[in-house]
Amino acid sequence: MVATRSFTRQLRELVQLAQPPRWAGPVIILLGLGAAVLEGLGLVLFIPLLQSLGAPAGAQGLQRLLDGPMAAIPPAYATAFLVALLCASILLKNAVNTLNIWVTRYVDGRVAHELRTRIFDQTLSSCLDYRAGVRRSDIATTLGTNSWRVSSALTLLYRLMVSLITFLVFAGIMTGISPSLTLVALGFLTVAGLVIRFCTRQADATGKAVVEENKQFGLRMWESIESLQLIRAFGREGIERERFGRASDSIRLRLLKLDLLWAIPGPVSEIAITLLIGALILAAQSTGIGIASLAAFLSLLYRLQGPTRELMQSKVAFDGLGGSIDDVADLLSRSSTPYLVDGTENAAPLESGIEFRNVSFRYADEDGWALQDASFFVPAGRTTAIVGESGAGKSTLLALLFRFQDPTRGAVLADGRPLTAMRIADWRAQIAVMSQDVQLFSDSIEANISFGRPQASADEIRNAARVARADGFIDALPDGFSTTVGDRGLRLSGGQRQRIALARTILRNPSILMLDEATNSLDAESEQAFQLALDRFAHRRTVIVVAHRLSTVQNADQIIVLAKGRVIESGPPAELLRAGGAFARMFDIQHGRHPAQQDSR
Repeated sequence: MVATRSFTRQLRELVQLAQPPRWAGPVIILLGLGAAVLEGLGLVLFIPLLQSLGAPAGAQGLQRLLDGPMAAIPPAYATAFLVALLCASILLKNAVNTLNIWVTRYVDGRVAHELRTRIFDQTLSSCLDYRAGVRRSDIATTLGTNSWRVSSALTLLYRLMVSLITFLVFAGIMTGISPSLTLVALGFLTVAGLVIRFCTRQADATGKAVVEENKQFGLRMWESIESLQLIRAFGREGIERERFGRASDSIRLRLLKLDLLWAIPGPVSEIAITLLIGALILAAQSTGIGIASLAAFLSLLYRLQGPTRELMQSKVAFDGLGGSIDDVADLLSRSSTPYLVDGTENAAPLESGIEFRNVSFRYADEDGWALQDASFFVPAGRTTAIVGESGAGKSTLLALLFRFQDPTRGAVLADGRPLTAMRIADWRAQIAVMSQDVQLFSDSIEANISFGRPQASADEIRNAARVARADGFIDALPDGFSTTVGDRGLRLSGGQRQRIALARTILRNPSILMLDEATNSLDAESEQAFQLALDRFAHRRTVIVVAHRLSTVQNADQIIVLAKGRVIESGPPAELLRAGGAFARMFDIQHGRHPAQQDSR
């Protein structure tokens, strides 16, 4: 009983996860019932057909029921009529069966599509940091492989229901022909089912192992492709080839074992029914069944192989797919209740400024504080720089400003209103961020610049490129603005990628601009060109700069100094330099002066 409850619960969880259309189950069941009845009718017609050809009649109940309708047909036309009726039943059965297959495939594709969409939507909208909490390769595996397996499991469930209906219809007809032979057949098949269950009891564990091995294989592929330059630079091709080969071979062996477990029910059920048919033929004389009825009974029993095999394979197949079902359910359950709750108010253009009021934040309960009681004010229309050592909390501040996360304690306010009260899309529409890790799509330069404003005209795109000082090198390219930048923009230099990103930001025309180490990877000439374009665009906008190079923030209106998640200094650069505190020490170190030389300044 425990196994039955577990299997039933697994089916219920599958339906809840897949969310098929409400009409799908009833329609597929009715079509399956229709096909089973039509096929059973066609096989039953063999009784009067063989009798019309001279086979002796038996004394069973179903045979007597057929005698009445057949008496109304002239004997001279009986055989032709029965052949025509048999052909018609086969034709209708195949038509209904084909329609059933089409409906099932339609539902399968729709469920897989909607599952992939849900997973992708959760990946886009959830506040969970997948880069830290979930490997990107795992998301790709779930999205590209396991979502299909869930829809396949649903298709298997529909096939199981149709097979069960067919089994019951055929068993009912067989009982009408010979109750005693039917009882023997069902007992024999039950024993075969127990044998199959014993032989395939490892399917559940193997299926879950396949999911884990597939994730490891996906991770190995992802990291190898992402790190090709590093692998070549360190001469690790041979070692990485060996690691990839081990991962590939491991998943091959797991899948081979699972395929073997899935294959067991087919031959076992076929052998069982073949032996059963032989035994029933030998026992037919003692039952008093006629040749015509025996032929129909054996035909039904032979055709019962398919539904019987489906029923016997179902538990094995569901156990094998259980790992994929659990994987998709787990990923969706992580984000089914979004951490970020959308606000209801419009986000008006910033007038006064942004305030951090006693903000503390940590990514998980077991983690340390990334920010602690941070309080400061970012005035509108001015430039505020955030500086500090690595791990001080600078990137966390930007994440909170963008509402990628919400504070654990305290509040972030814009013009006195909490960001949590505003619509997320409205607030983010006012912001643009640029970082040293420029994200470009493998598309044309024009498409990358217009990413934030797809409806922008060609003249607006060109003007944004001109302001970003990118039009010169773009025009020099063979295809100009139609040039494809390659994977992550690798066909362009670092400075060119930054200016494309700046053109994209200019076209978006945000009122708040965030710069996260935007010039760190540029050479002096590229940085100067980028900075000149940026200064022109940033005029009278609210700019928040995160930088390690303190020379790039000397023109800021104020500087916020962070250390271990706390604000330890704030004020204009010149004032902080005169104060001789943390900012002054950092400035001296970067300019080659030992901190002990501060007193001689």
